[in-house]
Amino acid sequence: MTPEGEFTVKVKAVEPYYRKGDIPGGDPDNPLGSRWIGFDAEGTDGRIYGVHGTNKPSSIGKAVSAGCIRMENEQVEKLYNLVEEESDIIITSDDSEYEKIYEEWEKKQWKEFFNVNG
Repeated sequence: MTPEGEFTVKVKAVEPYYRKGDIPGGDPDNPLGSRWIGFDAEGTDGRIYGVHGTNKPSSIGKAVSAGCIRMENEQVEKLYNLVEEESDIIITSDDSEYEKIYEEWEKKQWKEFFNVNG
């Protein structure tokens, strides 16, 4: 199950190597697809949990992994280009509008900023 919460992107990889199956990046059998965006959920280093592509688009949205988030390769490639290491990532099952989730995150950031710098 995918951990929920606010995490930090720690690792990014093009054509990621799939360690569990010893499958090289770019191999059509690699379930990680074309990109890996790893985050530090549950005290990990960004190599356990991540947002990644897939070689089986029909698996998207199904609980078939160890807690990662699968996307179509084309979509994750676009996201990969936008996200930098050390970016915040919020994982939630909340079905609220994105804007509402972002507003709450932004309020928290400002509160922390003023508590530290105020």
